[in-house]
Amino acid sequence: MSRIYTEHDPPMIGGWPASVYAAFVNHDHDLPTPRSRREALRLVSLDDPVPDHALLRQVFEYEMDWRESPEEGVDDEFENIYLCAFLLFVVGDPADSRLLYRAKFGTGDFDLAAGFDAQAIFGAGRSETLQWLATNGFANEHARLTEWLARWEDPTIENWAEFRRGYFYSPGGELLLDPL
Repeated sequence: MSRIYTEHDPPMIGGWPASVYAAFVNHDHDLPTPRSRREALRLVSLDDPVPDHALLRQVFEYEMDWRESPEEGVDDEFENIYLCAFLLFVVGDPADSRLLYRAKFGTGDFDLAAGFDAQAIFGAGRSETLQWLATNGFANEHARLTEWLARWEDPTIENWAEFRRGYFYSPGGELLLDPL
């Protein structure tokens, strides 16, 4: 039986009542574990991840720390950082370019450096991202990404985004990654 929602129902975030979501991200769950980060990412709405921007940044930092630690995963935890990067791309804040740049070009983790797609850095757009980097004193990052765009943009950023969306999400917007 389908439920009919009214204006008296609780607001929903990512298909969950906002109160459940708020409890999840407000320290009632342990985000330092890959499993809890996967579940937090599952709650983020692909259609509008902006309300969860701070959470995405926090999860991405945890994922970077996990990837650069000696701990080895046992499942597909490695996908969390790529999913989080895609959602940050969708948010489109050029300030995230520093964080995403570090994952591709500033990490000591070989697998991440080789496997992280630089296209994720350009969620705000090519020129907007480069402008933000130049304006905010990140000349080295600006130069390296300008060179990357001139030499290596294959597939294009738009094609990459479409591919990543299809990789992580069903046509209806459901996350395809299994729980950990």
